[in-house]
Amino acid sequence: MLSTHWAAVDRMTLRVFDAHAGSGFRSVTLAEIPESVDGHVVWVDATGATAAEIEALGELFSFHDLAIEDARKRQQRPKIDTYGDHLFVVLYALDPPDETQRQPTRELSMFITANVVVTFHRHDIAELDEAASRWAEHCLGKLPETVAMLAYTICDSIVDGYFPVLDEVGDRIEDLERAMFDRGDTGTLEQVFRMKRQLLEIRRVIAPTRDVFNAFTRRELPAMGETSLAYYQDVYDHVIRTTETIDAYRDILSSVIDVHLTLVSNRLNQTLRTLTVASIILMSLALIAGIYGMNFHLTPSGDWTYGFEFAIGSMVVVGLALVLVFKRRDWI
Repeated sequence: MLSTHWAAVDRMTLRVFDAHAGSGFRSVTLAEIPESVDGHVVWVDATGATAAEIEALGELFSFHDLAIEDARKRQQRPKIDTYGDHLFVVLYALDPPDETQRQPTRELSMFITANVVVTFHRHDIAELDEAASRWAEHCLGKLPETVAMLAYTICDSIVDGYFPVLDEVGDRIEDLERAMFDRGDTGTLEQVFRMKRQLLEIRRVIAPTRDVFNAFTRRELPAMGETSLAYYQDVYDHVIRTTETIDAYRDILSSVIDVHLTLVSNRLNQTLRTLTVASIILMSLALIAGIYGMNFHLTPSGDWTYGFEFAIGSMVVVGLALVLVFKRRDWI
């Protein structure tokens, strides 16, 4: 049945990493994979595999049908599933959020067997090349050469990639805070809301990752061995720290929005107060002008030679007096 899929496996990038065969990945075809798996711990990586290609690789390694289905459908929740002699793990790598609302995550599906790790991902993930370099060093005697440690190296490289992204997010949040105080315009507020949505998307895939590594540390996976527990505990701690950082950033953005609303409210109050002061002064002056504009013979100083100058002087005196009163009350 495997042969029915072989015609469809010419579009993905398929490579194998065996520390005993060299210090990096080497490109292979599907037919060459059985020759590569000769008892050593081997990492098979497939980029851009179609559904048929994933199924073909799954049949080659006898992966469970449900795990193959999850790998084909994509957009899975971070998780770890046990299927007899192999594990299925879903993780996500992070990209720095940008202004285009682009998806800030890249999905990685990973199968772990007795001596083989198989990874599927639609897009290139730079952290995997970093993991390959680290694994080559580990195999020089620094760490046990087991499939558990290879899986740990991949997972740790993925999680370590979170921190530079979050540092960049933190820098952007600081820029937004400064812009909010300097300008506080609608465009800045839109950027804040966009950043909040992107952080929510990141948290949606990072928070369940805690459960994945918690399972690695609870000794519920005998195939992973005891030696790797401390290493997975370290990755678990990093994920916890990442989640707390994301929550802190979201709280900061919420505070930025609250500050923006407070500033807008204060500016509005200041504007209304200024308009109120101006209205009171103008109303007082209009009162004097109205009295002297009634055209009655008995209007005070109506037939006085200096009546006009007296009216103008009264307006000036009343206006200045009101200005001094409001200034003393800090209204202007």
